[in-house]
Amino acid sequence: MAKIEAEIIKQAILLPNLTTDTFSNLKRDILRKFKAPTSPSTAALLKVYHKLTRLGKIKRSAILEKLLVRRGVRTLSGVSIVTSLTKPFPCPGKCTYCPNDVKMPKSYISDEPAAARALMLRFDPYDQMVRRLEALADNGHPTDKIELIIKGGTWNSYPLAYQYWFVARSFEGANEYYSKKLKKFKVHKADSENGLTVKQILDKLATAQKKNEKSRNRIIGLTLETRPDHVTEATINQMRLQGATRIELGVQTTDDKIQERTKRGHNAEQAKNATKLLRHYGFKVDFHLMPQLPGSTPTGDLKMLKEIFADPAYRPDMVKIYPCTVVDNTELYEEVKRGEFKPYSDKKLIEILKIFKSEVVPYYCRISRLIRDIPSQHIKAGNTMTNLRQVLQAELKAEGKKCKCLRCREIGHSTSGVAGVSPLLPEEGARGRWEPKLFIDKYAASGGHEYFLSWEDKKREVVYGFCRLRVDKNGIYPAFIRELHVYGQMVEVGGHEKSASQHFGLGKKLMIAAEKIAKKDKAGKIAVIAGIGVREYYRKTGYGLESTYMVKTLNTKS
Repeated sequence: MAKIEAEIIKQAILLPNLTTDTFSNLKRDILRKFKAPTSPSTAALLKVYHKLTRLGKIKRSAILEKLLVRRGVRTLSGVSIVTSLTKPFPCPGKCTYCPNDVKMPKSYISDEPAAARALMLRFDPYDQMVRRLEALADNGHPTDKIELIIKGGTWNSYPLAYQYWFVARSFEGANEYYSKKLKKFKVHKADSENGLTVKQILDKLATAQKKNEKSRNRIIGLTLETRPDHVTEATINQMRLQGATRIELGVQTTDDKIQERTKRGHNAEQAKNATKLLRHYGFKVDFHLMPQLPGSTPTGDLKMLKEIFADPAYRPDMVKIYPCTVVDNTELYEEVKRGEFKPYSDKKLIEILKIFKSEVVPYYCRISRLIRDIPSQHIKAGNTMTNLRQVLQAELKAEGKKCKCLRCREIGHSTSGVAGVSPLLPEEGARGRWEPKLFIDKYAASGGHEYFLSWEDKKREVVYGFCRLRVDKNGIYPAFIRELHVYGQMVEVGGHEKSASQHFGLGKKLMIAAEKIAKKDKAGKIAVIAGIGVREYYRKTGYGLESTYMVKTLNTKS
C-alpha cells in the first residue's frame, strides 16, 4: 500500500471538521513531508481508503467518502443511473428533425457519450451494464440500487424476443457483477436472442428477475422510451413483464399542426390516451417536449408548456425539454438550407423557459433534462448552449426567482441551506436540526386523483422524499403507489449512514400516509408498481406479489 495515500487517509479521518479546503491543505502538508512531486489521484486515495476500512485499520467516514467520490451528483438522487442503448432497428417514425446515423438506433448520434459507449460494446446489454457498474464503483459510488434506463427510440417497435432478451441480459449483468474491491469479477457468458423462442427468453428473464430481488446490485427501476401511438394494453403488459416502472413518452408538442408539419405521426389526442393508459397501470410518466420546432413561436411554445400542466389529460410526473436542434443528415436541415425554416433565437428560448421554471412547473414535477448531449459539430441551427440549465439558474437567481421543480429542490441538488445544515450533507446527529414537514398536494389527472406527498422544509425549498399516490376506481387497482423516493447521497442496501436522508425513516412514513389516504377514499387494495430489486422492501411492509405488482389489502372499515 502506498505510504503517502495511507498517511493522507489516516490523517484525514482524525480531522474534526473535514471539508474540501481542510482536506486539500492536509494533502499539501503531507506531500511536502514526503517531498512528493505530484499529488495522488482521487481514485488511488479511494482504493487505499477501502483497503484500510476492510482491514479494520480505520472506521468508515461518510464525509471523507463524499470528498473522494468522483461526480457525486450521479448518486445524489439516491440511486445509480445506468443507461443502455439498443442496437439499430427500423423506426416507425419519419420525423423531419430526427438524425439518421446508420450505426445508431433512430434519433441517436454515434459520438454522443452514451451512444459512443454502446457502439464500442456492440450494443451488448450485459457488457453495457457491467461496464457502467465498474465505472461507478471505481469512482466510489455504491451500485446496489440501480435505475436502468434503456434508450433506442421506439422500444415497442422492436421485435418482442429482442425486448425480453435485452432486459434479461441487463438483469444478468447486474446479478453477476461484483466490485473488484470484493475480489470477485464479472463472468461474461456469450449470448444472443437468436435461436431462442419467446418462451425460453421469458424463462431466462423470470430467473434473472427472481435472482435480482436479493442481488448485490438490484435494479430498483426500469425506464423505457416509446411513442404515444405505440402504447396499448398489449405493449403495457409486455413492459410490465419486463419490469418497467417508468415510461419516457415522446410527446414533443401538443400542437397537431406542428406534428403534421414535422411528420411526427401522432397527435395530441393519442398522447392523452397513452398517458391515461399508462397511469391506469400505475406507471410513472415522463414527457419529452421539444420547443423551437418548425411552425412554433415563443408565444406558442410557452402556451404549450402551460397546457401540459393546465390540462388534466397531461400533467406528467417528469419532463425532458429538448429544444429543437437542426443536425446534419436530416430532412429539417434541407429545409434550413432552402430557407424554409429558421429557429427562433436562444434569447427567446431562455425567456420562455425562465417563465416555465419559475411560474408554470408544479411542485410535483421534475425537469430531468434541458438539452440533448449532441456534439456541437453536428448542430447546424437551433440551440447550441450545452449549459442551458446553468444559464437559466443564474438568470433566475439574479431576478430573485426560483424553480419549483423536484430536481432543483431535492436535497442533493438544492443550494438552499436548512436550519444551518448543508443540504448536500446533513451533519451526523442533525435530525433535530432539519425538521421536515409533510405536504400533500392533490390534483386531477387522466380521470383519477393524484396525491403528491412530500417531506420538505417548511418553506418548500428542499425536498427530502416524496410519494406519488393515485386513486382511480377505474384503474386496474383502486389505489396505486406509483413512486416512492427518498433523496440524499445514495446509501447501500442495509446501510445506516446517520447523515443520509435516506435513513431517517421518511420512506415508511410516506407509505403510512399514502395508505391512510387510500383507506379514506375507500380503496380496498393498494398496489405498488415496484421495481424488481425493491420488492423485498415492500414485503417487509406487508405487501405481497400479485401478478407484477406488490399489493396489500386495506381495511377500509377502521
